[in-house]
Amino acid sequence: MSFYESHIFPPVMEWATRGFRRQIADLIGQAEGRVLEIGAGTGANLGFYQSSVREIVGIEPVETMLEKARGVARSTGHGVPISLTTGDARALPFADADFDTVVACLVFCTIPEPEKAAQEAFRVLKPGGRLVFFEHVVSPHGTTRAWQNRLNPLWRKMACGCEINRDTRALFEAAGFRYESIDDFIHPKVPALVAPVIAGVAFKP
Repeated sequence: MSFYESHIFPPVMEWATRGFRRQIADLIGQAEGRVLEIGAGTGANLGFYQSSVREIVGIEPVETMLEKARGVARSTGHGVPISLTTGDARALPFADADFDTVVACLVFCTIPEPEKAAQEAFRVLKPGGRLVFFEHVVSPHGTTRAWQNRLNPLWRKMACGCEINRDTRALFEAAGFRYESIDDFIHPKVPALVAPVIAGVAFKP
């Protein structure tokens, strides 16, 4: 992990995604029971959970980001037990059917082999459990999609592995999820390359 990846990029990412925060907060408010947050990062979402949540488990591959997240966890004020650990979303260290909710916000763009992570999220959810998600995705519009494909190699290097041309909607469907609600839209407050967004709730049948 380079100095750029562990110290420079995380605050830049938080600043760049500030336009998403209100919608992410509304979505996370739908989480309930025992929750797994994939890609907990610096803990930006930890204060959004509501009283319907019994426990929050956060997993994140970058330890330096978790150091900040632990400070955020101590100051949330909502009283929900929070545990944070380093780990790989492609091989989650949890039993089958261990969680009521999995939260994934702006993380499936970056995970290598994201199909494995989607399958793992499905595995650790109880039957009827829900995936709460907010992800930027490949554009449905040909011109923007062409630019995403053209610029993705450079973007990936600058943004620590983030991909701007992933079809995450199809990825979740292939893992077995069914959509309870999904909003597929162009976000008006961020650059065009990351403006195509899917947000909603999927469930494990």
